[in-house]
Order: sequence, then structure tokens, then C-alpha cells
Amino acid sequence: MNVLSIQSQVVYGHVGNSAAAFVLQRQGHAVWQVPTVLFSNHLGKPTFRGRDVPAEQARDLIHGLKELGYLDDVDMLLTGYLGTPDTARLAAELAGIIRAQKPSAVFACDPVMGDDDALYVKPDLAEAITSDLVPIADVLLPNIFELARLTGRTVKDGAAALDAAQALQRATGVKVLVATGVPADRPDRIAALALEGGKIHRAEAPRRKLRVSGTGDTFTALFTGRYVRDRDAKGALDFAMHAMDVICTATEKADADELLIVQTQNDWVA
Repeated sequence: MNVLSIQSQVVYGHVGNSAAAFVLQRQGHAVWQVPTVLFSNHLGKPTFRGRDVPAEQARDLIHGLKELGYLDDVDMLLTGYLGTPDTARLAAELAGIIRAQKPSAVFACDPVMGDDDALYVKPDLAEAITSDLVPIADVLLPNIFELARLTGRTVKDGAAALDAAQALQRATGVKVLVATGVPADRPDRIAALALEGGKIHRAEAPRRKLRVSGTGDTFTALFTGRYVRDRDAKGALDFAMHAMDVICTATEKADADELLIVQTQNDWVA
């Protein structure tokens, strides 16, 4: 299947497209990457170089695909970190174009706005994601901070996360809602929820002590890559949680500063 992925990109490391592309390709998908920023490395390092990709440049890249008829063949549009409100609006416009050509295509939105109780995008971008992208997504994958922000609720435990996820699904009509980073009953474990067609699916894994970025981008690629193929939220959730546990276990054991996605591929690809 063909995936058009619009998100951040780095030269070194595994965040944004630099995590998602490999994960999706190893699941058998062709991945067409449109960067929203292009940095030497992610911003968690002491220094970085590079710059944002203007929305006009992203639009030009997408127009090039449209001229050649490639947009007709997109099976999934995936969005992550978008950089600017104009790029968020471009993604919403693109979702409409792709759906018009192929109604079966999936729009999967990771509403990247923040984490650890902090907003790390500008408020105007958060507003654009909330107003322009969240209501039109087929698959929505917020972490618990983003889930709380999108619902205006306090989300501090698993029960609150489920209530908020159900409320957001009702409000938006999204087909599949996946909430990540959900507290489990035990502090040494972490959970995720997938809501689809009135069913609630839950999966857990051990909580790892990591000093890396890109776990959310990687999980999203694992889940959506499996979901777009099988259209089975439970199967996609179980696969993504297992694969993340494999990757994170190896990363923690090696005390690595980047996710060991490539090194563990033979253990998580199915």
C-alpha cells in the first residue's frame, strides 16, 4: 500500500518521518515523505541545525505528486508534527483531495501538540490541528496530554483516559481512536486504548526508562501500518504494543540515545 507521510524529518536519529518511514516500509508499504521540518537531529540533543519547511514548499512537493497522478494511488495519509498552522490546513485540504479520488483511503492523524503536561507547539498550531484535522480524521492517535487538551478534561488515570477517549470519539465521529501513554494499574506498566465500533481494546507493556525521543512517532507508524492493511484495531494495537516493547527493551538494555528500530527489526516485523 502507498502511504503519504507528512511530518518532521531529521538526518540523524528516529523521530517523525525518520522513524515512521522505516517502520512502515518494513510492514510492506511504500512511503512518500513530505518533511515539515528538516533538522540535523531532534531538539532533545544539546544542539541542532536546520529549519522549518515552509508550507509553500510542502504544497509544491505535493503538487508535483498531483501533476503525475500519484495522489490517486494514496491508501493512507499520515500526519505527525506539522510545524505551522498553514501546513495543518494544507494537510486537511489534502485529505479531502485523496478521499475524493479514493474513498477507501485512510486519514490517520497523530495530533502532535505536547507531552508530559506541556504544550510544545505554538497555540495557533494547536488550534489548527484541533479545528481542521481532528474532526476529519479516520484514525486519531493522541497521547494522554493531547487527549486532555482536546476534551478539556483532566486525565490522570486509566478510567479518566477511557472516559475522555469515548467523549472525543463521540464528539468527532472518528472511526478509530487510540489513546497512548495511559496509566496502568501498576506504576511499572503503561497502557494504550483503541476504540472502534463501540468496542474497547486495551493493551499493556512494561514501562521503560528511556532517554530517547520518537516513541510516539514509532508507535503511530506501527499501529497505522497494520491497521491500513487489516482494518482491525485490536490486532493493530496488540502488534504495536508488542513491537514497541521489543524496541524499547533493547534500547533500555543498551542505554541507547536513539530507539533501536533498525537493530531489532527481525524481532518485531511480522
